[in-house]
Amino acid sequence: MPRGPTVGPPRTLLGRLSRNVDWVIVVITLSLLVLAFINLNSAAPVSFSRRIVTQFGWCAVGVTAMFAVSLVDPRTLYTVAYAAYGVGVALLVMVAFLGYTAKGAGRWLVIGSSRFQPSELMKILLILALARYLHGLPRHRHTPWRNLLQALSMVAVPVVLVVRQPDLGTGIFLSLVALSMLAVTELRLKSLLAIGSSGVLALALMWRYGMLNYQRLRIDVWLDPELYADDEGYQTIQAMISVGNGGFFGRGVGEGTQNVLRFLPERLTDFPFAIFAEEWGFVGCAVVLLLYASLVLWSLHLASRARDRFRALLAIGVGALFFWHVVINVGMVLQLFPVVGITLPFFSLGGSNLLTMLIALGILMSVSRSRLPG
Repeated sequence: MPRGPTVGPPRTLLGRLSRNVDWVIVVITLSLLVLAFINLNSAAPVSFSRRIVTQFGWCAVGVTAMFAVSLVDPRTLYTVAYAAYGVGVALLVMVAFLGYTAKGAGRWLVIGSSRFQPSELMKILLILALARYLHGLPRHRHTPWRNLLQALSMVAVPVVLVVRQPDLGTGIFLSLVALSMLAVTELRLKSLLAIGSSGVLALALMWRYGMLNYQRLRIDVWLDPELYADDEGYQTIQAMISVGNGGFFGRGVGEGTQNVLRFLPERLTDFPFAIFAEEWGFVGCAVVLLLYASLVLWSLHLASRARDRFRALLAIGVGALFFWHVVINVGMVLQLFPVVGITLPFFSLGGSNLLTMLIALGILMSVSRSRLPG
């Protein structure tokens, strides 16, 4: 008896796209973006203000870039990793000479009518370069110190350039993402402790000789915000009030007193989570944090299923990128960490960060697509 035709791969463009898309990433990303834009619009001075419309534009560009990058073979990413890293370093050098300065920091390059922050792009370029370098290390039981120092040098170059902008928070962030990737490359506990001790020593020396006055003040405010309640500590105190006002179910969208009465400064950039907590309460915050946690755990799952070490390290790097962004930003709001200017992915206003996060997810989708047969 003749058998029917076997089911082959989809032949239409839409069918191939549907087959190659990681719908877990897409659903989580769209859910976060919807909640983020509701929150940003609520926190804006007027509904659908020009800044929110501009953020929509960045989002459209970012989503397009995410799907475009997802179609790039990881082998191509491997090939261009070092060159892309070099471009990122060159952009950071350009910022030192041609950067746009705002609030005492020169972190942006002006492109037409828009400002772009190369340090944001450097986050994923460092992940690419470090993944390629670590992939090429010999698979000995322990990583030689020479190779480890070379990897740390690769991290140190952009970190130094970013800290000089000055942007100490992003410099520390780049170091944390890099250490997360190094921690899974067969490093001995002794090596990790040595790196950690060196980091603590570097921060101590920076506190004594390298930190600017406003950076020291941020740590003083973190330790005792009530002492600075009328100026530098005001924002931290208002953020904590916002979180407490939210209760279990929240006050409702647009009903938060700290937001409506404009008590909370920087609510669109550094503290959107405080606005969200007051309006959506514990339940809403739990949902958002669960979405972020699912994204990080899915990254680790993809790393465990990756075809090679390079793909696995890319997935781990992207997972670390989101993990540290969320942990540090939410920690800032809850007064667990000093205010260091690390944004909350999708929720914070800013095109450079939004574009970077969506490109990072495109890389993650590329890793996911490459694990499929055929």
